Amino acid sequence: MNQTYYSGFEKEQFDNYALRGFNELLGVSPEAYTVIIGDQEKRVIIQQTSKDNVLQILSELNGYKAGDVIRHSQDSYIVMLKPQYNQMYQKSKIEMCNINLKWVDSEGSIQSFPSVFYYNKSSSGIDEGSIINLPNGHRQAVVQKNGHTIKLKRDKRFIIGGEAFKVVDVDYVSDEGLVNLSLQSSADLNSAKDNLELEIADYYDHIADYKINITNGSFATINTEQTLQLNVNVTNRNILVTSPVIEYSLSNTNVASIDSTGFLKPIATGSVFVTATYNNVSTQIEISVTESTAYSYTCEIIGVDDIKKGRTQTYTAKFYRNGVEYPDESKFSLTDDDGISITNLATIGAQDSVNNSCSVIAAQTLGYVRLHLSNANGLATTNKRIRIKPLY
Repeated sequence: MNQTYYSGFEKEQFDNYALRGFNELLGVSPEAYTVIIGDQEKRVIIQQTSKDNVLQILSELNGYKAGDVIRHSQDSYIVMLKPQYNQMYQKSKIEMCNINLKWVDSEGSIQSFPSVFYYNKSSSGIDEGSIINLPNGHRQAVVQKNGHTIKLKRDKRFIIGGEAFKVVDVDYVSDEGLVNLSLQSSADLNSAKDNLELEIADYYDHIADYKINITNGSFATINTEQTLQLNVNVTNRNILVTSPVIEYSLSNTNVASIDSTGFLKPIATGSVFVTATYNNVSTQIEISVTESTAYSYTCEIIGVDDIKKGRTQTYTAKFYRNGVEYPDESKFSLTDDDGISITNLATIGAQDSVNNSCSVIAAQTLGYVRLHLSNANGLATTNKRIRIKPLY
């Protein structure tokens, strides 16, 4: 029999017709329900099977895939079989989850996924067949295959129904979209390391204890011409977390903006709280943005105007901001009288940038030198003309 050929237009028309046909079926079928697949609502057809905990699901094409978790009538189900397709819909079997499989992952976060827990196992999966009783103490669990469950390995411990189990085998391959866990009762519940109330094994040794700290403090003030880089440290169980991805939020986006690195730019005067969050742990800093003030920086050199040849004199510095003396760091240097050339008439013996002083040692040649002074950021500069004179 020859295969039917559709041109691109005809195929599209047929697909649209098939979709309309299924949507019409959804509109009249008493078996149509709204379910949640992932985080989206979808209209599907749910049909009973001979097993109370197994249902058949029909949806539009590509409506779900094997391993998807489906919320239906307050219960969670897992798509246990790869969907079968026709031109109008896809269908598969879903099985009701009877546990939430819970554990602490390698980053210290609690993971919890709806799972099917078997005390015995059908010889032909969820379809009809004889029941095989698992060996004493052995159980099986089926969970969605995802970025978290793919990391489950042998010897991983779980607490299920108040009993401890460990994984003796993991199968990621046999069933599309699923992880099959073979479990063995381990009878090693330990309240010192297991959280018996939450039913999470190895909880206390692995659960995260994140602490986040803004090293800038809890309060800072900047003006509208300044920026601020927030510095944030994160520890987990007192161990520094390397390269944590911090989320920043502002209480008032009219006052400032902040990027993903914690670099804050003011927009207007006012107060804003910045919240830094990592793995649901947060801390805050309050930023006050004030009007920008124009500053005028000046300085002066204090000391005599001449030095006898071969002698030493001490000079000190004072710094002023808008005419008011303030502490700063000094930097002294010497030049020839032209203010540029290197001089041989004197040298600086020592200088103390914190105490703002220096000593000038005169050579044996007479003449003039220039002692130059600047502050730490170079905004304030001055110089003093000094005469090297005879001894008598």
